[in-house]
Amino acid sequence: MKSAIKLFSIFGVSIYIHITFLILPVLFFIDAGFKGVFFVLFIFSCVTVHELFHSLTAKRFGVRVRNITLFPIGGVASIGSFPEKPSQEFLIALAGPAFNIIFSVVLFYPLYKLLGPEVLFKPSLRTWPHTFAYAFWINPSLALFNLLPAFPMDGGRILRSFLAQRLGLRRATQIAVRIGHFFALAFAFFGFKEGNFMLLVIALFIYMAASSEGLQVEFLEALKAEISEGKIKDG
Repeated sequence: MKSAIKLFSIFGVSIYIHITFLILPVLFFIDAGFKGVFFVLFIFSCVTVHELFHSLTAKRFGVRVRNITLFPIGGVASIGSFPEKPSQEFLIALAGPAFNIIFSVVLFYPLYKLLGPEVLFKPSLRTWPHTFAYAFWINPSLALFNLLPAFPMDGGRILRSFLAQRLGLRRATQIAVRIGHFFALAFAFFGFKEGNFMLLVIALFIYMAASSEGLQVEFLEALKAEISEGKIKDG
């Protein structure tokens, strides 16, 4: 990817950062100084590990993972094939949010004792203690947001894995894509209503990513059908 910079490789997965990501630390530095830079770097460290948990679980099932790329709106793992079984997709999709939830549980009590409830439950970028509290709440927020049944997010993939057991991959994907489109339009509506540019960007990303994966599944299923018919003819 010409517009991305490779940071490092870990467990056979290359981590890239898209050049547009570099805007974020600058903007947060202008707004909150080094506290803002720390906040951005902490968020995307958690996003990287989130995507790495997806990737390592996928590799465990023999799914090829090319790389992970960090964008301003999140991370994307580039996976070269689909899991063979719906149960495998379920575990792959669940792995990322599971990390965020476990990490939050591990950090909660130490931060509660260290910062106190008056700081932990009032996160902001005003002071360093409030910034640490803000950083803490990122992980449960990431888990909850990713578990929304909006394909191609993790919740949408979990939904597809359940539907695929009864309806097959193609039909399950079609339903999951439609639900993803619904959430994208809802985000766009609230983005316009509240004047929230980030919600509009997220809405566009969800809509385009859902549509793209839907087309990819349609292509692969059609290709499988042609290969199957060819084998029948050859026999």
